[in-house]
Amino acid sequence: MGETAILIAAHKAFDPPAMEGYLPVQVGAALAAQDLGFQRDDEGENISEKNPQYCELTGHYWAWKNLPGPETMGLVHYRRYFVHDMYAADVKSQILTAAEAEKLLERYDIILPKPVYKLACNGILFHDRPKEVQNRPMVLLEELMRRRCPEYMPSFEKFAYGRRASFGNMLIAKREVFCAYSAWMFPLLEEFERLGAEQGVLAPRMCGFISEYLLCIWADHNFPPEKILFMDVANTEDDRRALAYRARKALVKLGLLEPVSKAAFAVYYKLKGC
Repeated sequence: MGETAILIAAHKAFDPPAMEGYLPVQVGAALAAQDLGFQRDDEGENISEKNPQYCELTGHYWAWKNLPGPETMGLVHYRRYFVHDMYAADVKSQILTAAEAEKLLERYDIILPKPVYKLACNGILFHDRPKEVQNRPMVLLEELMRRRCPEYMPSFEKFAYGRRASFGNMLIAKREVFCAYSAWMFPLLEEFERLGAEQGVLAPRMCGFISEYLLCIWADHNFPPEKILFMDVANTEDDRRALAYRARKALVKLGLLEPVSKAAFAVYYKLKGC
């Protein structure tokens, strides 16, 4: 690899963007019936067989352990990318290039997806409810973090009890940042996985879900706000003719997306008792 390696995690065949610095990686390759012809995540030191639990993180782990060269590293998805304009007619032309990422990282320490409002099912915790009636995986994560890294609890409170978070396990950062996060995150996930299995709360893909919160928490704790760049993420498989997509685009153009979203989610949380 060259100076930049932005992994494109994929579990099925797709047409990768022909962009320097992007590396398609077949995640869960150890369990796959078909070789997709991309870099596999079951070579070298790997956790490829854990893909049903860790999702795209098996590719992240492979890069951490097996790519010593790139100065900039990151992770996106086969259909989700950091973009400049998610509503452009040709959204694929808006994908952040490796050269642009390198330039941005001269000013910022990490690039993350813009935070979005959470649905009630997305691991919200409540200060005014008994622990036994709350989301058990999130309660387990809270207990684990209080014991292992209590200095991170203010950031944990911000995202676990708050209303917004970045999702997708997507990031781009300098190599030292990528590796520092990996060295912190994977041991936590390993213990979470073990305890979750023992307590009967480990559903499929749970480690991949929990790590989305860990990324927000880690970045918030380690970097001041002005050193974190939040970028739009576009799903290249979205139906751009759908009413929901067109309505959102119209609200963005009118500058009304944030106030409308805030009001709508306030009603939603009220109805859900959040």
